[in-house]
Amino acid sequence: MSDQTCWFCKKLGDSLLKCSACGSVAYCNTTCQKSDWRKHKKNCRSYKIEALPGKGFGMIAVRNICQGEPILKENPILLLSKDKKDRQTNPSLLEQFENLSESDQAKVLKLHHDNPDGKLHEKIQWIFEANTIEVTPANAVALYPMIPRINHSCSPNVVWSWQAGSPYTKQVRAVRSIAAGEELCANYIDSFEATFSSCSQRQVCLNHWKFVCQCEVCSLPEKERNANDLIRQKIALQHQLIPKYMANWKIEQAVAAARTKLELMMSIKNQMITTLPSALLELYEMCSLAKILNCEVPEDCDALIKQAKELSDKLGDRFVHVFNQKVQQVEQECREVERNKKQ
Repeated sequence: MSDQTCWFCKKLGDSLLKCSACGSVAYCNTTCQKSDWRKHKKNCRSYKIEALPGKGFGMIAVRNICQGEPILKENPILLLSKDKKDRQTNPSLLEQFENLSESDQAKVLKLHHDNPDGKLHEKIQWIFEANTIEVTPANAVALYPMIPRINHSCSPNVVWSWQAGSPYTKQVRAVRSIAAGEELCANYIDSFEATFSSCSQRQVCLNHWKFVCQCEVCSLPEKERNANDLIRQKIALQHQLIPKYMANWKIEQAVAAARTKLELMMSIKNQMITTLPSALLELYEMCSLAKILNCEVPEDCDALIKQAKELSDKLGDRFVHVFNQKVQQVEQECREVERNKKQ
């Protein structure tokens, strides 16, 4: 349909209003838009799925997306408990697959796997192993219909999180501003140890998915890639030093290490974005304890916790949960230190 044709009434116009959510359809006015919403909402997305050279398929933004904006929300289509006893009593993957609708079965079979000629139960197993995501609150692993189309990057622009009150539901959010036409990518190895590791070390972790990372970080010229590896190595060092200092209550050294770690992470902020709330809270913790122990603290503790809260809110409920847990932990630690100080 022409860009100058109303998606609802089919009339031609020169100044149609594009759908602000997906930008893929346009209307004469808000009346036409509201009238078409029941039909259009099924396909109203801020992304599209495209074939990408060397990647199979990927998810592409069809409009500009703001940091923190929800992009996708899904429930699992196949699910397995990590508990072996539960697996023995719950339906198998094949049984779950056979109970799906034809359209959902087709979605599963279109996902990437390395066993195209295998029997159905073998294909389901391969697809599940290649595309599953951990459901940490439920001690399970799950297959989602659309999320596996999000490819990996060591400098991600999206992250997924479980939703409060619905542990199996995954919500994908933008971790930074995303331009129309940009591929949506997440970090498949989003742990501290993996994120702070070198390009070659990250690739060892990524071998599970049987691809060689060619993201903007891993594709840097050798000199720049080595410099990036060095920054990550320095971050890892400070990350390891903080608990060592705290084990001996060398609080001033711990504050300095946490501050250096955060500064290094901020130098490659886009690559570290999902670990920044924890780094901010870590420095907040060190500074809070240092204050009680009458050590000089240049940082504004309130500013640190405010930054961590704002970023956690944008990244999703998983990050908000971790934030709240950490704040409670710091408050408890401070009370204990204060009490011991008075004794």
